[in-house]
Amino acid sequence: MVFKYGYVIGEHISSIAITSGMIMQPSHVPDVINLSVTNASRFILIGTKSEILEWLRDHSTVIIQTSLFDNPDEAPHIKIPDAVIDLLPCYGSEAHQKSFLETINPLAHPDPTTESVRLEFRAINPKLDDEIDEQYFRLVVERGKTIGEIYDETANAWDKVVYPSLLDNLVKIAVAPVQTFNK
Repeated sequence: MVFKYGYVIGEHISSIAITSGMIMQPSHVPDVINLSVTNASRFILIGTKSEILEWLRDHSTVIIQTSLFDNPDEAPHIKIPDAVIDLLPCYGSEAHQKSFLETINPLAHPDPTTESVRLEFRAINPKLDDEIDEQYFRLVVERGKTIGEIYDETANAWDKVVYPSLLDNLVKIAVAPVQTFNK
């Protein structure tokens, strides 16, 4: 697994699979990560915990900015939402290749030092945010903050994460229809 970062192009917001062809990596790290609500733009980092935290430390001056449209001057009378940061599992070709024993042991929890994950930045959109239920953690941050200002909160939330085992995921799948029915 190679560390990747960039804007996601052409992926539905609740999709759990992503291919490397859908990540548009800028030629240089931007000074501002611009996230548009109407275009559901997202900036993601894919890698291990240490790789992602190192990238965040190295780029602590990058500003997270949200806007309603691509042009921030449009509709100044409408409240601009803040940003959300989700830590999500990787699936498919982006996922950590597990050993045979890791695959068959239903109680084994993935190792955070080797497990590939995706840290996703996007503008808050409650309708779409409700579709994402596989996140390990979610943080809401004020727009205009730098990565350095949110680094400690992100690292602390990540330290509390226990990656689910196969058994945990099976229980979640089994309980989902009951929870949906009770809503």
